[in-house]
Amino acid sequence: MQTYRGGVRLDDLSSLQQLILPDRWQAEAIQALRAGKDVIIDAPTGAGKTYVFERWAEQTNFSKRALFTVPTRALANDKYAEWRDRGWRVGITTGDLSIDPNAPLVVATLEAVQHRVTTVRRDTTAEESAPEFKLLVVDEYQWLADPHRGSHYEGVLLSAAPGMQLLLLSGAVGNPEDVATWLKRLGREVVVIQTKQRPVPLEEIDADDLVHGLPRTIEGFWARRVAGALREGLGPVLVFAPHRSDAERLARQFARELPLPDPLTLSPEQEIICGPALAKLLKARVAYHHSGLTYAQRAGAIEPLAKAGQLRAVVATLGLSAGINFSLRSVMITAGSYRHGQLDREIAPQELLQMAGRAGRRGLDESGFVLASSSTPRLRRAAQMRLKRSGPLPWAFFLRQLRAGESVLKVAAAAAHRFFTDEPLLLGIEQTARIEPGTLPCDQRTDTGRARLVRRIKNPFPPCRTCGHRDECLAFSPQPTLVWQLQRVGVLDRELRLTARGEIVSAFLGPEGLAIAAALEDRRYPLDTIIFDLANITAGDRFAGTNPRTLGRLSAVCEKAYHRFTIEGYLENGIPPQYGFGAAEVVKARVEGERLRTLVEAQETAGRGDIDRLMTEWRSLLRQIVAASPVSDAAAARGSSPAARAGGNESGSLFLVERWDNLRSLAHVHLSDLRSASLPDLPPLTVEQRRPINHRFYSRGPTSAPGAPSVLSSRLALGARR
Repeated sequence: MQTYRGGVRLDDLSSLQQLILPDRWQAEAIQALRAGKDVIIDAPTGAGKTYVFERWAEQTNFSKRALFTVPTRALANDKYAEWRDRGWRVGITTGDLSIDPNAPLVVATLEAVQHRVTTVRRDTTAEESAPEFKLLVVDEYQWLADPHRGSHYEGVLLSAAPGMQLLLLSGAVGNPEDVATWLKRLGREVVVIQTKQRPVPLEEIDADDLVHGLPRTIEGFWARRVAGALREGLGPVLVFAPHRSDAERLARQFARELPLPDPLTLSPEQEIICGPALAKLLKARVAYHHSGLTYAQRAGAIEPLAKAGQLRAVVATLGLSAGINFSLRSVMITAGSYRHGQLDREIAPQELLQMAGRAGRRGLDESGFVLASSSTPRLRRAAQMRLKRSGPLPWAFFLRQLRAGESVLKVAAAAAHRFFTDEPLLLGIEQTARIEPGTLPCDQRTDTGRARLVRRIKNPFPPCRTCGHRDECLAFSPQPTLVWQLQRVGVLDRELRLTARGEIVSAFLGPEGLAIAAALEDRRYPLDTIIFDLANITAGDRFAGTNPRTLGRLSAVCEKAYHRFTIEGYLENGIPPQYGFGAAEVVKARVEGERLRTLVEAQETAGRGDIDRLMTEWRSLLRQIVAASPVSDAAAARGSSPAARAGGNESGSLFLVERWDNLRSLAHVHLSDLRSASLPDLPPLTVEQRRPINHRFYSRGPTSAPGAPSVLSSRLALGARR
């Protein structure tokens, strides 16, 4: 017989009490941090990786400032709210949002605080420079391998101040020792703490065996499997669907077909933030979870209700699996691939591992269940990834050293051995750097430039035929290298010095600076138009509708400035890879007071959450522009790129400097006009919503009555406990 006190099972409280004392691996990690070492933790989802940091912070009495970085704004908001509710003084910085940035603990997205990590300040009481934070936590550090953001992570870790400790957390990396070896090569003292034991073991169940004897009114393929799971006591269920439309369709189907013995009552505040359609689903104890939701809908209703066990099924998109911050008893995956950008992408083993890891609630479930079907991936496919660096190099890491006064030769020589790779990377000036400038008739300063010039068929360079260095040039690889690419797009001049365009580019981790510089160099491109067109840089295809996403004036000036050049991670045919037409018009309308509902109705695929996210990204970019430095006098005096000096106008650089300053001022004005960004107040759960609820139901039939043998118990589970 189960005993309850205050609506909570006493055995649940007993399980939660066990969390007070750390597991052995957690204690080892805490001790290593206290000893001043960097720590890499490899532990399954839900094992308690974050608890290591929390215990360290409490043991130090928050006397050492810490920066806790996460890959998404949603996760940052969640952590901020959770720690604030504990009574901790915690700040948050996510680009568009900055609350108490001087708190002892700051939660942030990595890109929003990279300048606070990679720079050191002069301590007023010490002779040596001291980092602003004593500990940098990188949660989900497997993002090092991400094709779009991996270079951001690599650049931050490369640039982290030596006096700042690192704590790297992940359950998806199969080679943490390689990461430790890399960090040791950077001069750090690193320990790897590993545990393979899940606090809640996983078991695979054949969902196709759960559908027998269900009412005929339950017709949907996945609805029958969820119903079978609920009947067998395997609920609540977290269902992963390939696309946003699939998630919403399945949620509606579950609400319509699954028997509902005990509807959920929402508070008036919850009904307001959810809207009629979502509220109707929640009353049926069903929800969907995707990036089209607003923060209030997600954090104020769906997630707290799911965590409280009030929802019997939540349908999330596969691509958002990394953003799920709650677990349910069972997980069911409905497809083997999902939409990523313009392509269908197969679920990777590490992504499957992350999804399966959401099965089983620590302190509530003895086991977590992965419900597999004949057409979906099996648990045996789930595996950690072997982490390796992504293709693009971190430009900002390189360019900011040049802006600080270092020569390109010195930076390149030091940087070649510091990247996350076993072999030194060729940056394109290794051999030519040994030759005195002016020696070569072509005056090329990069190995790659010489290799390409000597092979040129159209418009060949005549002196190459008789040059004494010809054989050496032919021996060089013509493959693109970093320094040659930077020179090719006008970030470096012929003497490999940073241009005015290059200084603007150095202020950003991604391709934003390239697009901004190209726009500013077009004298006929009004700043009042540019400021809104910046929203297109990372919009993707969310707002393009049936139009090609490469339309628009900003894409046209980028194509012209960069000659349709492609650099992985930065340019694709001269345009930022994530560029998307249509976002600028939405932002402009929203700033001018257009109702959100009207804008949503005008969009073919975007929802309220997409527009909220667009505004967030736009404000974040404006903040980066405001925080950036003016172009230096040295870069202005050297001139700028050929595009800025079009028509033989040697004042192009000064014009760019002036336009950059004016854009920074205009961005500041727009940020001042916007209401102060803050997280909205969220409605609390009601007393009724906090009480335990059993989602199990009994269908009619001799094998389904209470006390009868379970369908689950009469069939064999396919997988072993993990």
